[in-house]
Amino acid sequence: MKSSEIYGATCVISPASGKYPLLITLLLPVVAHATQQQTTQADQNVMEVNAQDYKETGNGPVYGYVAHQSSAGTKTDTPLIKTPQAISVVTRDQMSIQNVQSVAQALRYTSGIASEQRGANTDSLEYLYGRGFLIDELWNGLYTPGPSGGFGYNVTSFDPYMFERIEVLHGPASVLYGQGSPGGVVNMVSKLPQKNQLNEAGVQTGSYGRAQGFVDVGGALNNDQTVLYRIAADGFNTSSQTDFVKERRFSIAPSLAWQINDDTHFTLYGNYQTDPDAGYYNSVPINGNIKVPRSLNPGDPSFDSFRKTQGAIGEELTHRFNDVWSVKQSYRFLRNSQKLQYVGNDGFNADGKTLNRTAYLNYGDVDAHTLDNQALATFTTGAVSHKATFGVDYQHIRFSHWFYSAAAPSLSISNPQYGQTIPGPNFMYATSTEATLEQLGAYGQDQIDVGNWSFLLGMREDWTNNSTHSFKTQETQYQSARAFTWRTGAVYQFANGIAPYISYSQSFQPQLGTDYEGKAFTPSKGEQYEAGVKFQPKHSNSFITLSLFQINKTDVQTSDPEHSGFSVLTGEVRSRGVEAEAHASLTDHLQLIGSYTYTDITNTNSNTAQGKAPVGIPRNTGSLWADYTQYSGALAGWQFGAGVRYIGGSYGDTNNTFKTSSATLVDTALRYDLGQLSSSLEGWMASLNASNLFDRHYIASCTGQSYCYWGAGRMVLAGIKYQW
Repeated sequence: MKSSEIYGATCVISPASGKYPLLITLLLPVVAHATQQQTTQADQNVMEVNAQDYKETGNGPVYGYVAHQSSAGTKTDTPLIKTPQAISVVTRDQMSIQNVQSVAQALRYTSGIASEQRGANTDSLEYLYGRGFLIDELWNGLYTPGPSGGFGYNVTSFDPYMFERIEVLHGPASVLYGQGSPGGVVNMVSKLPQKNQLNEAGVQTGSYGRAQGFVDVGGALNNDQTVLYRIAADGFNTSSQTDFVKERRFSIAPSLAWQINDDTHFTLYGNYQTDPDAGYYNSVPINGNIKVPRSLNPGDPSFDSFRKTQGAIGEELTHRFNDVWSVKQSYRFLRNSQKLQYVGNDGFNADGKTLNRTAYLNYGDVDAHTLDNQALATFTTGAVSHKATFGVDYQHIRFSHWFYSAAAPSLSISNPQYGQTIPGPNFMYATSTEATLEQLGAYGQDQIDVGNWSFLLGMREDWTNNSTHSFKTQETQYQSARAFTWRTGAVYQFANGIAPYISYSQSFQPQLGTDYEGKAFTPSKGEQYEAGVKFQPKHSNSFITLSLFQINKTDVQTSDPEHSGFSVLTGEVRSRGVEAEAHASLTDHLQLIGSYTYTDITNTNSNTAQGKAPVGIPRNTGSLWADYTQYSGALAGWQFGAGVRYIGGSYGDTNNTFKTSSATLVDTALRYDLGQLSSSLEGWMASLNASNLFDRHYIASCTGQSYCYWGAGRMVLAGIKYQW
């Protein structure tokens, strides 16, 4: 059986359109060198990989769709069936066959996640919701600045082509990662050097004039294969479903791995991504029977622009002292900057046909240092085995944000006139701040195995210091907090592969600001009760998870009923529901992914929205994906894939006065191994993908009747790539 993409990503060369001549210049020598090294024997042109030829790890490649190991839930290489908390893994194979273009798209078939609430705008601004809460992103297990941290538009967004796998830890994760949302975390795992690298290069085109090129190459730099390298890159240029809105990107992720000796390993990795045109960032109003065209641009093309640049460098160092003790250090520096200038929709005028608008200028940057030092002790005491982890982590984030606004001329939706005079340098000064966040955490965890039982106990202490300086008032607010969190859980594995589990976990999240009396807000707190069943059949490459959960978030800011313009920490939110997810390789030909989510989230204590559901969270979602590969006969070399996604309606305002409509979307995939036509084409593959095949028009979510987001329309991509 030929490897799908177990060892690698995809190498792709920049499109022939010439939009990225530098990418071609830089990468062609690398591809040429790698090509010269390939063997001339036909049976070696494409690597043959058997499922038994590799050992899966918690942060490495996965053969097919079914992962059995993960480090996201414990910071150690642990079987999913032994982790008493729901974890989802999106593999590189799944991302490749579905041809995902954003992390949000990669999570379309994952339970518990609402990933495209901003509709078509997911490439540059990812708002991911887990179990009803805005959640955080990790990159190689280290925190990245995201929307839930209050960084505004200065949030990281990564090209999914750079990742080997994307994992979701459902529910609170503060014991492992410090401050964060009670809804969970998404961990993105980089493509790193492999000894058996499957190189790849390709181009594709598609809807809206898309031109894209990608490349993923790597291998050994010395004869004994102790020093390995890898370079993945992606670039594209495209228009979009919104008139006059373009997207351009170039992203590159180099990495180097050095096996210093049998016990010591060092990895250096980086990422640089620039989005000169970062895409759509606007909303449209809903007003009864007035239909706003999906293609309408409510801004002004002569004024609007959105640019983002981010770069990072990180390292991982591991050392094993003996059979008991080992240590690991992870460090990363990340910088992100953006400038967003646009004319924003503010809802309909009294005539119901003209949009009120405001002009905005928003720019800023983020510098983030993140460090995690941990020690692992693996030992037994009688019949009891332990995997004990102790660690100290630290992060320092500096964030600056400049924001201006001014009234802008209105726009007719039936006859939009662009190029109007938009206020410029005389923008009204709105708000500008610089903030610093520091967090120091110490944690400990023990994973205990006794017979068929697996137990987990972890605890953590965090100290946070935040400062916020206002350039408008020239005042600085300081805030310090301390939080203790803990988690516990148990799993029992039956001989038939069924493993019921139960767990409890906590989270905390600092909140900036003060109440009427000037007292700094304490962190919000979250706790989750979860019970479920995991099933890993003994004679089938499958993994199924069914979970029931309840999350209670307390000390939430809500309006002060006695002092207008201030908040008090008496708010509470409860989320409870059911999640089911299955990944299965039923045969060598057929693979399946299925998921269902029921989420009931309510403001259980609020001075403004008592008993109401937060906006944008569908109560029911479900999906099913299947693909079939034929290896012999008349259809040899063909791979067919199809999926259906159901997205339930969600409330569109805080008072729950209206809901968006539900939507059912169909995706398809088709690939053909051109080597079936001729041995001279060995390694070449053609592909055709369509998402939202029937071009369903739907609203992804709203935050009020004036602020709604169109879902992504039909996207067709056709490409060709070469693997060696």
